[in-house]
Amino acid sequence: MIFQRSQGMPCSLWAFSGARCHLLRGLLIAGLMAAGGCEKISQLLFPKSKEHSSAAAALTTAQQAVIPVKLSVPPSDVVATVNGVAISKSDVQMRVQVLKTLIRNAGQEWKPFTAEQLDAILKDLVNTELTSQDAVARGLDRPMDVQRRWEFMRRDFFAQEWLRWYQEHEEVGSADVTQYYEEHKIGFRQPERRRLRQLTVASEEQAKQVLARLLGESTEFTSLAQQISIAPSAKDGGLLPGWVMRANEKAFLYPSETEAKNAGVMSLDPTLEAAAFAIDQTQGLSNYVKGSDNRYHIFQLTERQEVRQRPLAEVYDMIKNYLLVQKLQQSVDALNKKAKIERFPERLESVTQ
Repeated sequence: MIFQRSQGMPCSLWAFSGARCHLLRGLLIAGLMAAGGCEKISQLLFPKSKEHSSAAAALTTAQQAVIPVKLSVPPSDVVATVNGVAISKSDVQMRVQVLKTLIRNAGQEWKPFTAEQLDAILKDLVNTELTSQDAVARGLDRPMDVQRRWEFMRRDFFAQEWLRWYQEHEEVGSADVTQYYEEHKIGFRQPERRRLRQLTVASEEQAKQVLARLLGESTEFTSLAQQISIAPSAKDGGLLPGWVMRANEKAFLYPSETEAKNAGVMSLDPTLEAAAFAIDQTQGLSNYVKGSDNRYHIFQLTERQEVRQRPLAEVYDMIKNYLLVQKLQQSVDALNKKAKIERFPERLESVTQ
């Protein structure tokens, strides 16, 4: 969380990251499912001729989407057959990509598979095909609960394909990015923040004595905080656990305390904030000040990051991705408006959780 939200700026942009993008993608897919947009997606991905439409008139769109299509695999691409069913190089490549993603997501270095490892992947695909064939032979594809789970996966799969297709076909130009940056420039202002040490005592008399010792350079702040401070930060020599930002700027930048905490940012009560931000040089001290907890606090400034305007080049990709998500959401909204949707929320009470 490193840039500030401007007036009217949607949360999506100032909080944008890979993780949030993934979450938003899931929400958009869920929106598609809730919108009943499967018919639109199916027509988009599988355009039908009039003859096809007539022949399939008795089938629902969802049923049409799961009619299996026998893929023709060139003999040179066949790496195994299982009871006459071909397993292709593409099958192996897709499994490799899945494993590659899992390895990288686990924070491990990706190294190309050896010939032995590729053969193990092929054996696994053979076993998958064998068990799949046996499942169908045993009629495991026919129970109602299996059909429901299959339909659930089908819907999600094609919604993700729609998302991928949309991202490949939608463009966000540099002029759009530049315009957004100029219109929301204040939103990319990084406010001042400080690292502080805090020493807390119970009485004003004790606070006076501590400040005199610190100003007289007879002791070092860190060791004194460890010895006498009654704040939780004492064990760390008084060092506060995050960057301290002015409360109004923190509230403007972060929509919740949880997000601020995750970004390593905190604020102080108004009286303490005024004292902490009055320190004008690194290693400088504040006066002692009484907080809302009726205790007395002294601060030392250890590090300061000044206000900074983030340049367009630094946030270009972030803005571009955000504008793309905006366009995508508009398309989902358009699907909602065109679709005939009936909702029965009162029936959700019986949903098992």
